[in-house]
Amino acid sequence: MKNEWKQSDDDSLIRVIVDTNLWISFLIGKKLDSLLELLDNPWFDLVSTPQLNEEIIRVAHREKFRKYFPEHEVKQLEKWMDTHFSMFEIGDIPRRCRDPKDDYLLELAVQTKAIYLVSGDSDLLAIGQIGDCRIMTVAQFEAEWA
Repeated sequence: MKNEWKQSDDDSLIRVIVDTNLWISFLIGKKLDSLLELLDNPWFDLVSTPQLNEEIIRVAHREKFRKYFPEHEVKQLEKWMDTHFSMFEIGDIPRRCRDPKDDYLLELAVQTKAIYLVSGDSDLLAIGQIGDCRIMTVAQFEAEWA
């Protein structure tokens, strides 16, 4: 996977992380078009890490999702991510979540000083906040910014 490393140096931007489950929901039903439109706001800096990008693509290629969207839509999303995500490498990942597979997202939030982690994952939502980063659903995020 090709990554455009366009890490933002602008601390005035609001850093946002969007979890894998929401990108898959977007591919399945385009139900999150309003979120994508909202994230296009120039005040937001979508932050990611290679682990998140790889997880999005890996999950999108699962057999159970093949019936919901064609391969070319996954490629379009991958291209969109390459041009819209600020990429960060994260260091050591301490255990913070009841689902250890989500720990890297929490560490990404801490290391990038993200303000929002938007997710549909109940394990992450149960945490509610890490540092200055609020963990919330799409509906909560949209209500705050729409």
